[in-house]
Amino acid sequence: MLKAFFRLFTGGSSADNTGAPAQQASLYDRIGGEAAVNAAVDIFYRKVLADDRINQFFEGVDMEKQAAKQKAFLTMAFGGPNNYTGEDMRKGHAHLVEKGLNDSHFDAVMENLAATLKELNVPDDLIAEAAAIAESTRKDVLAGYTEEEKAAMNQPSLFERLGGEDAVNAAVDIFYRKVLADDRVNKFFEGVDMEKQAAKQKAFLTMAFGGPNNYTGEDMRKGHAHLVEKGLNDSHVDVIIELLGETLKELGVSDDLIAEVAAIANSVRDDVLGR
Repeated sequence: MLKAFFRLFTGGSSADNTGAPAQQASLYDRIGGEAAVNAAVDIFYRKVLADDRINQFFEGVDMEKQAAKQKAFLTMAFGGPNNYTGEDMRKGHAHLVEKGLNDSHFDAVMENLAATLKELNVPDDLIAEAAAIAESTRKDVLAGYTEEEKAAMNQPSLFERLGGEDAVNAAVDIFYRKVLADDRVNKFFEGVDMEKQAAKQKAFLTMAFGGPNNYTGEDMRKGHAHLVEKGLNDSHVDVIIELLGETLKELGVSDDLIAEVAAIANSVRDDVLGR
């Protein structure tokens, strides 16, 4: 919603007397950079959290992280440094639709947006234009989950379908036996305490497969950075996924579940390799 509003500041560049478009600073620079973005986000969230019509949608939310994410988003939307990665309007709000988000709540957000802009001395005509652009996102914001997404949510987790804790523990033990016997990748485990490594991997896979989250290790990028320095590359990730597939096959896991596991493993490839 806010992204759409901020587009209005970047449209319609002026031209000089030669007819050539004039160059202008990014919106991020024109509004005052980081300090201005931070102030706008803080004002907006203060209003939202004080509004009993909509603040229930933020219960349990880490507002410090939420604000930081929004500041990164607005910095990107304003043409500043792009450090934001986020979902589209439908996906980003689908869980809120499940909690009852509807047109009346959307109206309240628009009202708070207008109040924020008023407080920041934005002219009434621009506030009206911002409201019209925000209104254009209503359908996506309130669309909710697709039927396919609902079906996926209603089925047991991959953790459960694989067989739960016992299956994950067995898989990790077999997997590491295969890894340590494979000269293509075993060099990356020289000097590693394999008992601790196995325990950490069991916790990670339990979380990744949708089971209880008791994983306290580093993220993929940090956890593998030292291995990248030692030469870890795509070919090694391919071997790991190959050995994981063989492990699951040995345990009698069906091909469709093996493919699902492989897709999850592939989804972290870039982070593992520091890309």
